[in-house]
Amino acid sequence: MSAHSQLQIKWPQPGEVIERGANRYWVGEMLGQGGFGATYGCVDQWNNSLVVKVLVPRGQPYQHVRQNWERELQSLFTLRHPNITYIYDAFERDATFHIVMERCGGSLSSLFGVPNYDGLSLLMPIARCVLQGVSYMHDHGYVHKDIHVGNVFWMHPRNEIGPTDNQSLTFKVGDLGISRLESELDFYTASLAQWMLPPEALNPQEFGVMGKPTDLYHAALLLLSVVMGHVPTYTNDQIVQGAPQAAAALLPHPIGAAISKALRRHVSARTQTAYEFWLDLNGRGTL
Repeated sequence: MSAHSQLQIKWPQPGEVIERGANRYWVGEMLGQGGFGATYGCVDQWNNSLVVKVLVPRGQPYQHVRQNWERELQSLFTLRHPNITYIYDAFERDATFHIVMERCGGSLSSLFGVPNYDGLSLLMPIARCVLQGVSYMHDHGYVHKDIHVGNVFWMHPRNEIGPTDNQSLTFKVGDLGISRLESELDFYTASLAQWMLPPEALNPQEFGVMGKPTDLYHAALLLLSVVMGHVPTYTNDQIVQGAPQAAAALLPHPIGAAISKALRRHVSARTQTAYEFWLDLNGRGTL
């Protein structure tokens, strides 16, 4: 048994103050828990609304969890952009790995059930934010691999003068835990949810290899979900037959044609850049 496996894991406690040099973090309620660990609300000494994500080597080798933590940090520190969730701090503490990030209001999926939801009105603001974030990742050589309505977040930018923080709304791409440099992508080790498999994940010999256009396929699925107000699911047979593309083609022009193009089955025929996708959505591309 290694020395690390004998360490006593200590979870943050609501009301606890974590001191990090000149920084102080007041831990709030647990927001969520999963196989990786847990996420807590917190605020710092500047009264910034934050979350602390705690990764725990539970059931996995300490070094494996540490490598995943370091890889996510590398992505977060490299990919600093207004439309990507912003990292404030990171540290190891009590045999757990902490990432302190800005706090968002919720994921896009949380908007689907609100009264008077209008996906067509939200489509272009969401697309502009998401595609800018994706473009920045791609420009720096990264592929997200996991863009969906649960990993894109809405938030109210802080209003420093007004009495409330809900005067405006923006959207951010988050959860970079499985993002990779494009040169490191390996189809056989890719971790993708069954419902969001692109054709190239099912048959790379026929449809091409995974890469940046895979993110655009996922972004198109996300926008299709926004318009529908729910996440459509398809069988493997429907995916390779082009059912998502056919569904998008029924939407009003030019957004239907733009989303359909990004959902083309063959990677080489698909939208190739996030900016091209944006131009297509605005009717200024080459559809």
